[in-house]
Amino acid sequence: KLLIRLFHCKSYVFISSVLDNISYSPSQPDGGRAQCSICADRATGKHYGASSCDGCKGFFRRSIRNHHTYNCRFNRKCTVDKDKRNQCRYCRLQKCFKAGMRKEAVQNERDCINSHRAKGQTVGSLSISVLLRAEASAQQFPALLSPQSHDISTKKTAGVGDVFQSMKQQLLLLVEWAKHIPEFCSLPLDDRVTLLRTHSAEHLILGAARRSLPYNDLILLGNDFVIPLRGAQIEVSRVAFRIQEELVKPLRELDITDKEFACLKTIVFFAPDCPGLESPQLVRHLRFQAQLLLEEATSEQRGRFGELLLILPSLQSVAWQMVETLHLAQLLGEARMDSLLQEMLLGEGAKTEHGSLLFLQATARLKTSKDLHLQTSPPSSLTFQHVSSHKSTFNSSEHVSAHSTAWVYFLDVFIPHSHQACFPSNNNCLHLSVQWASPDTCFHGTEIY
Repeated sequence: KLLIRLFHCKSYVFISSVLDNISYSPSQPDGGRAQCSICADRATGKHYGASSCDGCKGFFRRSIRNHHTYNCRFNRKCTVDKDKRNQCRYCRLQKCFKAGMRKEAVQNERDCINSHRAKGQTVGSLSISVLLRAEASAQQFPALLSPQSHDISTKKTAGVGDVFQSMKQQLLLLVEWAKHIPEFCSLPLDDRVTLLRTHSAEHLILGAARRSLPYNDLILLGNDFVIPLRGAQIEVSRVAFRIQEELVKPLRELDITDKEFACLKTIVFFAPDCPGLESPQLVRHLRFQAQLLLEEATSEQRGRFGELLLILPSLQSVAWQMVETLHLAQLLGEARMDSLLQEMLLGEGAKTEHGSLLFLQATARLKTSKDLHLQTSPPSSLTFQHVSSHKSTFNSSEHVSAHSTAWVYFLDVFIPHSHQACFPSNNNCLHLSVQWASPDTCFHGTEIY
């Protein structure tokens, strides 16, 4: 089958004739169904030397190009069919080779296509490398990561408190991830805060789905606890069941790559429909760049770009159900959420101090991240009586980057003299200086009323 591809470069049009490696069997009668020689699903043609479906074609191509090395957890005799083909990648790859797929065919196709395609993966100001570095930086943040055990039998079932703890950790990791995207740091402060808040629930669900890809009957939390699909907490298990059915299974079927996940996460994050954005056009442009990067990452498999985007409505729906479940539990007194979760997930103003200060500490250095140390609570000797939120700019101590911009919570508090609270006599200016236990968390703020 001969495909004619047009490549536009400035004012020229290059016509490239590419010999496709798809060939249909002439012996197959009209209306018949050829089977994939690997998983017995419906074959779309002959790919890399074997009759196969698009799923096995894409799996073989990614395995060869990314030089993946798989291991079988059993006796290398796993069943590879339409329903179980994603359970053991080692046996699936071996079956691809036995069916006649060749490494050389993958490399030849790549060379042919790349001869007319720009090799760089930068679109506008966003790039795949920036997104991957941001993801890696967030995952290497030691203060918020729990040691992960690969033995599922050692993991404990999460209670409500464990779920909330995991959510808080993942929200702070979301802040850390965003700080490593320069385009995010260049947005106005209000827009940064709005983006972090508006779709935080979707990011919690998306992260849980990705961690749970190896499992069929549970959801793995970031703190190494698990939520079984049929647990004692019915409402929580219902959300977990939807995550597994509507997100984990499609992502596992697609065998999503790190690049694709990074692009998908960025598309969810830069949402121009967030209410209250000062620069929606800038945010819309960043999301468009992320979409182009995802399109580039999936360009070699027909329909893959659309399949990934079709997951987003389910992601939003599951996130809404999770928020409704949390809100109901809060109203009925079944669970107590701190102010960080209330603000980020429920959109409520801060009513207690701990979560607000955590969010302050997490966002105070949006442009530096080398020496950030998060604390789970302020000193116990502080008594907080009222919390109100204002936007301000910090003139920071020597331990914080100069003129860091932050979302600030001004407090009407009683603070012992040992913590250096100073209220100047000038009525139109409040200067608050609080010395925490660690010098790394000493902040000085000024707000003009």
